[in-house]
Amino acid sequence: VVRSIAVSPAQYVAMASSASLYVIKASQLIVAREGGSSLANSARRFASDQEGVGGQLNLAGRRLNLLPSATLNPDHQAMLDALAGSADPAATYVTQLDALLPQLAAFHRQYQRYGTSPTLRPVAAMAAPVFERESVELRRLKAR
Repeated sequence: VVRSIAVSPAQYVAMASSASLYVIKASQLIVAREGGSSLANSARRFASDQEGVGGQLNLAGRRLNLLPSATLNPDHQAMLDALAGSADPAATYVTQLDALLPQLAAFHRQYQRYGTSPTLRPVAAMAAPVFERESVELRRLKAR
């Protein structure tokens, strides 16, 4: 049985909020560039999903005096910068999310199981299936 290194509530909120914010910003960029494509339609859903995750994180974080940041961590910012400067933003978006979404689902599942905050564990339990669903939808889009 592999258990990940324990993540503090503050680390969880910081990572989870940056990840959701990255998905929102990246998705908005794709919607702006891709218009009515099936990828843009999925991106709209992903942004909406992540606004919901962010809202739950915000509510729970406030109860713990851990406000989610409105800025991306350096890794997520670098990904967004690469996407914004990409010659093929659709392909870059799919590649980035294909790598990131399963990692984020696992991150939330780990916190759901092993997290020390009873206030944040339900947020992780709600967020994990959102990332899993988005990952499946993205794979379906790639298969087309």
